[in-house]
Amino acid sequence: MKPTRLIPLLLVILLLGCGAPQPTHVTLSLDWVPNTNHTGFYVALDKGYYAEEGLEVEIVIPADPAAALRQVAAGQTEFGVSFQEEVTVSRANDIPVVSLAAIIQHNTSAFAALKDSGITRPKDFEGKKYGSYGLPLEPPVIEGLMRCDGADFQKVEFVDVGFDAFPALVNRQVDFIWIFLAWDGIQAEMKGIELNTIPLYGSCVPDYYTPVIIAGEKTIAERPEVVRRFLAATARGYEYAIAHPEEAAQILHKYAPENDPELLRRSQVWLSPRYQADAPQWGWQRPEIWQGFAQWLWERGLLPKAIEAEKAFTNDFLPAR
Repeated sequence: MKPTRLIPLLLVILLLGCGAPQPTHVTLSLDWVPNTNHTGFYVALDKGYYAEEGLEVEIVIPADPAAALRQVAAGQTEFGVSFQEEVTVSRANDIPVVSLAAIIQHNTSAFAALKDSGITRPKDFEGKKYGSYGLPLEPPVIEGLMRCDGADFQKVEFVDVGFDAFPALVNRQVDFIWIFLAWDGIQAEMKGIELNTIPLYGSCVPDYYTPVIIAGEKTIAERPEVVRRFLAATARGYEYAIAHPEEAAQILHKYAPENDPELLRRSQVWLSPRYQADAPQWGWQRPEIWQGFAQWLWERGLLPKAIEAEKAFTNDFLPAR
């Protein structure tokens, strides 16, 4: 065979051998079972946004809600879903995690009571039973709300109900509980259960981001481009969910079929405009929110030491908009 005829054959062999570059595998650890807080991740996965960034994203659901932060801090997973209060407490204990983006711009939680309970303001908590999850943040938040309303926190009885707070409220085992309006509030509405709610956002308790996307300092330092690509695709997912809430709910249901599709739809319609709200772009975090809440926790003895709030979060990896 003439040498000139070997050249095209060698080129074909070389091209076949090269192939497409392999995507980078990363893991995202959720904080709980899939719900509308997580829709943007599943939209980005379903629409191929992660693939376009050269990423193969595995979304895992931990058995323990607190596992996401520990896994990220230990470098077992690249990304996780956490909360500002959890990140703040962790950094005060020298656990090197950083918030990369706020999934929801303002706090969407509230204290809730059955409508016929007569509870309409924090002062009405006096003499009532609170269905507690056993979280250290609960007493200072309730006390803060009650103090602002001139009420005595010592007159509240805490009843440990674990994660069965809503059934405990409906069955009148407790008088009020702490809920997420986008989930428990929508569920109550669908079941025809009328609630009185006292939202945290706009109260005298400082606003804080819940939930947030986190990464370890080591991941950020050693793999900044992976972090940037992950955030670029994730932002597109949440922006799509903001613009197309009903379709986004259908996508979420595809990956979480155990959920009631109507609950997902209603929750998504309620939550989508709140992802970004008044922020300049989805995911944006303001230093005063981090500083204000950290100071509030410190003053109430919930931190072993004060933190440098500016090191607890970053907007640097959000895509330019």
